[in-house]
Amino acid sequence: MNPFDLETMKDGDIMLARYRKMNENLNAPTILTQAIGTIAFGDTISLLAPNVPATYPAKEDSKGLLLGGRLSSDELLFYRDLHDGCSLAGLPDLQPKAKSTFVITSADYSDRKSEHLKYNQEFLLTLSKSVDKKPLYVRFDPNPIPGLCGKFPLYLSENSMSNTRWRVLPVRAPNITRFEQEGKPVPINTDIVINHCATNINLGVDVDHWVHGFYEEIWPPLMKTCLDVYGRELPHNIWHIHVPVA
Repeated sequence: MNPFDLETMKDGDIMLARYRKMNENLNAPTILTQAIGTIAFGDTISLLAPNVPATYPAKEDSKGLLLGGRLSSDELLFYRDLHDGCSLAGLPDLQPKAKSTFVITSADYSDRKSEHLKYNQEFLLTLSKSVDKKPLYVRFDPNPIPGLCGKFPLYLSENSMSNTRWRVLPVRAPNITRFEQEGKPVPINTDIVINHCATNINLGVDVDHWVHGFYEEIWPPLMKTCLDVYGRELPHNIWHIHVPVA
């Protein structure tokens, strides 16, 4: 290797070095909050879509995707880590890592740490590794510039605003109504709906389309309320606030 290539590699400007640095940043292991029963503000969690296929073609024994950040091949030319504007996708890697770990944050600028998160209460999803630096929030813009967001409508944003606010709704059932659950604490590892406050649209996974990521197939998020003929949410609109049980 000539001296120029050696210096270039040391500076991290060779593509392989960029990939290794990205892999180190995005796949750093993280520790989720251990909870008993319910979730609280300040907890470190993952968002799991438990009922969607994690492979293509679909296999009955391989289900579940985590919501997480991703870098495209174009972004790798300039960035080695998740940043303001990078998109999110459904990831088949179910281990808690930096790219798929979030913190439940108050949306009303009050210190609500350790308070129970309740059904229909607004909150922010903050990338956990950004909390101590410049926070990055999960954001959805209902009317983006055509062609700008492509297949991935969710992205990380440094700006806390109405489009970064979310709420948890209970899943519809014959013996339960959403009015009965209003104000009750949100349970962990239980079927829920993640709703975008500004648009009243539910977060889901587009199970009909997938693309190749750096590590495996990934699935785009789907911002659409999908109901069956009985008015119940379809499986790709169902999520779990995923944490270890203490």
